[in-house]
Amino acid sequence: MFALKTIHLEKKVSNENQIILLFDLDSSCPCLYPMLYTMKFLRFQSISTQHADLIAIKFWYEFWHEKFSTSFCESFYSTAYNFEIIQGEIDNFIVYLENNKKIESNLIRLRNTDHTNYTTIGHRIRSFLKFYSFLIDEYLSIQSQPQLTLKEIQKIKENLNKYMTIKKKIINNFSKANKTIKSEINHNFKSMNQEMIKGLYSVISPSNSNKYNELNPFRSKNVQLRNFLIIHLMLNYGLRIGELMLLTTNSIKKSIQKHNFSLIITNTDDEFDERSKKPKIKNEYSYRVIKLQERDYRILQIYINEIRKEIPSQILFTSLKPPYSALSYASVKKIFDKVDLSLKALLPECFDASAYDSIEHLTELYRVCRRLFYLS
Repeated sequence: MFALKTIHLEKKVSNENQIILLFDLDSSCPCLYPMLYTMKFLRFQSISTQHADLIAIKFWYEFWHEKFSTSFCESFYSTAYNFEIIQGEIDNFIVYLENNKKIESNLIRLRNTDHTNYTTIGHRIRSFLKFYSFLIDEYLSIQSQPQLTLKEIQKIKENLNKYMTIKKKIINNFSKANKTIKSEINHNFKSMNQEMIKGLYSVISPSNSNKYNELNPFRSKNVQLRNFLIIHLMLNYGLRIGELMLLTTNSIKKSIQKHNFSLIITNTDDEFDERSKKPKIKNEYSYRVIKLQERDYRILQIYINEIRKEIPSQILFTSLKPPYSALSYASVKKIFDKVDLSLKALLPECFDASAYDSIEHLTELYRVCRRLFYLS
């Protein structure tokens, strides 16, 4: 699938008249971004350093292909250099290395073995983060990201660098006695299987003019669409509850030059926000730009332009009745509580405590969201 090959050069254009490249064996061509990384940076390093760094990148490409059935080069290019897709998989990549380069289909579990070499894993991740840093320098620019302003790009770059600094500190704490990524990944949740996900969407799907959804616990069609968007964004884009409540009508962006859509997560100051516990991004490097699917962009536009067009606040998710208060943590939890009860009625067997993959009671949907997406 992927392999490292040493290329001997006639002229000395590198440190040692030879370079190492990562090849895609299916196409018999070098992988684009690792090749650029080698030509612009690694070729000035020793052969042993080139090999060590490219081994880590090779493992990343294998992980990506196994998980998504496509090349990382294809994914990165087709998403218009969306760094969110990389950052969202780094922790999973670490677990992949801990699992001896294996991915479980439903739930990734840590290998509880004394044979895992965490020093080596730390080296691999540091090598990969150097590659990630190279991609940031090359492709986080006005030319590559025309939908963003220079100020937004500088802020994102600053926060990505802070993210990597913190990640490196965590990696430095790896040891035989420390087999987890210090509170960064919580593996104790029970995953939702396909039946549960299908049932969930059966419950939260909004009614339309042709069919009223009897499973939906919310009577108003406008409320149904709002709550559908809340749950859909959390489950499909990994939004934390604080991030969800920070969204404004200006958070949804469309690229002028390309058919790309983005969801921007940042702090906001809204004069109509009277919540006693105001949401804020988790920390400074949590500023995010998420690639948004066109279908979801259009649904959000319907919600903004039709359902909440009379609401003076820019906060995206508010009550749909005067005085149109912004939704609080408690309000969002109530939504999950009601959906949880409806899902339990629809799929009682999934709530059987004796079943291995049961959700159990306890607003398990809310718990899954909390743990899967690091809600606080």
